[in-house]
Amino acid sequence: MTWFVAVLLVSAANTAYCQDYPSRPIRVVVPFGPGTGTDVVARAIGAEVGHRTGQPVIIDNRPGAEGQIGAQAAATAAPDGYTLFITTQTTQAMNAHIYRSLAYDPVRSFAPVTGLTRGPQIVMVRKSLPVQSIADLVALAKAKPGSLTFGSGNGSSRGGAELFRMMAKIDLVSVPYKSQTQVVSDLLGDTIDLTFSDFSAGLAAVRDGRARGLAVTSRERIPGLEAYPAVAETIPGYEMWAWSACYVPAGTPHAVVLKLNALIRDALESESVKRTFATTAASTFPGTPEELASFQAAETERWGKIIEFAGMKEP
Repeated sequence: MTWFVAVLLVSAANTAYCQDYPSRPIRVVVPFGPGTGTDVVARAIGAEVGHRTGQPVIIDNRPGAEGQIGAQAAATAAPDGYTLFITTQTTQAMNAHIYRSLAYDPVRSFAPVTGLTRGPQIVMVRKSLPVQSIADLVALAKAKPGSLTFGSGNGSSRGGAELFRMMAKIDLVSVPYKSQTQVVSDLLGDTIDLTFSDFSAGLAAVRDGRARGLAVTSRERIPGLEAYPAVAETIPGYEMWAWSACYVPAGTPHAVVLKLNALIRDALESESVKRTFATTAASTFPGTPEELASFQAAETERWGKIIEFAGMKEP
């Protein structure tokens, strides 16, 4: 059999596989806990993909170790299109700069499918903390250096707080968690003082008065949430946002990647997904697999500078 004939046979097999895909349930690995921003995104998109394909979409939450547990589970799954990885900059752009070694490679272990969402965070403090604004928080931290604690359940949450700490020239104590929902729970229980939270995990507690929202991390105030100033109004130049995207294990047939890209981009245009994302202050950024790869590379460089600046590297 000549090389050319072999290539034709493989191509034909892949085409036939793609035509039948998906023919069984799809698993979506989420490296963070239920109720987090990434989980909300995955469930909204999963429901729409399931509706369009007629196949169940199962969300598999694997929180812990700044997303490394979930990333490894997705990276080592069969590259057949039946395991998706919906994740964030934590696993794909930050961890390689923070940790000396990883059980997965953010680039080589995955094939990009499409970008999903980008959104800011909300700065929350426990209700009993005597601050009403970012200026108050900075003043209290300077008056009591090393006494205020911030919780983070993912890399972007920690990165937002660490960048704030450095730009405000204050001393805060980091308390890591497996999930941002656990962070918010402990904030409400007065175990920690503040957090930079995704809206899905934190906004409800702010709106019903169980915690106090001080500001948002976007460059400007958010339409519909104008009551919360931007951190940049007090700390000029400050900006932080988190993103989510979809990947599959490396080696997944390209035809399947393209079919998933079309399915997910179509799902992002659905009214149900738009309604869900409207509650999280997130915007969508769908694109081609190549565009996601380029975006990830740029984000990896950007986060490398932030991590170096904030001193977040593993000792």
